[in-house]
Amino acid sequence: MEAMAHELPAPAGAEEEARTIDAAFLQYHTAMNDAITARLIERLRRQAVVSTVPASLPVLFFGDLFTARVATVGLNPSWQEYLSKARVELDGAKRRFETLGSLGAVDRQRLTDAQCARAIQTMRGYFGPRKPVYSWFAGLTRVVEGFGASFRSGTAAHLDLVQESTDPVWSDVFKADRCAGTAMLDADLPFMRWQIEAFAISVVICTSRTVLENVVRITDAQVVDSGDFGGRRWTLALALLADRKVAVAGWNIPLARQPGLTREQQTELGAHLRERVRFLGIGAV
Repeated sequence: MEAMAHELPAPAGAEEEARTIDAAFLQYHTAMNDAITARLIERLRRQAVVSTVPASLPVLFFGDLFTARVATVGLNPSWQEYLSKARVELDGAKRRFETLGSLGAVDRQRLTDAQCARAIQTMRGYFGPRKPVYSWFAGLTRVVEGFGASFRSGTAAHLDLVQESTDPVWSDVFKADRCAGTAMLDADLPFMRWQIEAFAISVVICTSRTVLENVVRITDAQVVDSGDFGGRRWTLALALLADRKVAVAGWNIPLARQPGLTREQQTELGAHLRERVRFLGIGAV
């Protein structure tokens, strides 16, 4: 006959203590989520700059930053995220982001919390099924998938140094007026650094020399490795943010520029960077 198993009674007050801990944990995370939402809304309501696409909103992220572990970073959102080649606002099935018009808002400063929530939700769904993703992401998507992550699944999302969608793009603004371009960077870089720290990002992949240099600078990352791949110089650095390691990887020449990489090479570049990151003891996905 098998001996009967008996559970030891919980110590007096243990259940109440567990409930208290659970309540405190929930309250903490609720407060954290509220703080994150407040910061996102604050950025949405910030006044536009002179070169901002009319009626557009700052693109806080492309894809689901709330679930992502990998963040790619570019310069700033193309004006084509909001406008057709004829400079007409995208609408219907071609629309990628909400605008003041689509939300029925008078201006950014008077966006309601509900309108902000809708704008954020649209950003999170950028890479969803049947969404009109901008062609610029094709090559980067292959790099990300070679790295073992995915925009579509939500393990990767995209950020920009400057969140404003501008016409012309930021690099052309900077060439024409260095003061205006620098002012935009100075205004938006602190927000992007906060994003990397506030969300559960463990790897940042930078898409050009300018992006890499700025991300390394604002995260105080230390370069630990570098090499060559397909005519590009890649760099790997390590940052410590919110008491966790964050790998910062990137290359010098944008994927769209010559020398070009084949589709296979783009995937191989992602796989190569993944192996280098693993040597740092960082598991992204």
